[in-house]
Amino acid sequence: AADVYRPAAIDQLRTLGAQIDVPVVGEAGRQPVDICAAAVRDAAERGLSPVVLDTAGWLHIDEAMLDELRQMKAAVKPHHILLVVDAMTGQDAVTVAEKFNAAVGIDAVILTKMDGDSRGGAALSVRHVTGRPIAFVGVGEKVEALEPFHPDRLASRLVGMGDVLSLVEKA
Repeated sequence: AADVYRPAAIDQLRTLGAQIDVPVVGEAGRQPVDICAAAVRDAAERGLSPVVLDTAGWLHIDEAMLDELRQMKAAVKPHHILLVVDAMTGQDAVTVAEKFNAAVGIDAVILTKMDGDSRGGAALSVRHVTGRPIAFVGVGEKVEALEPFHPDRLASRLVGMGDVLSLVEKA
């Protein structure tokens, strides 16, 4: 839990971690890079893998945050970098994805708030500017609302054909 900027972010992750039986490392007042390094060490000592490092949220580009991410990347040498963006922010999501990818490189994107078809534009644009796949979409507030992204299904919804396969899977 390396988001030390948003009030209660660490507590929120601790609550989520308790619900899904996943340990959470994080402490208010510590530097995010130090929290990430400690989490990686803790996971190695416990024999846990993978390790998910949750950093500060992005609503706009901030050079200090980009520097912090570069430091994290150098300190922990992650295997994969996933960028989580809010599909409802439209062009801002695209700008953040483009800058984030240029600064630290990403392997894939997770788009949240994809509950409606109007968010499809963000998916197409983020994929285009980063050249990286969209791995997952969030379609609700609960843990089980994180789903694999199926571009063909989104395309079907966008052209008014519906997403019958997702409906069948849920049923």
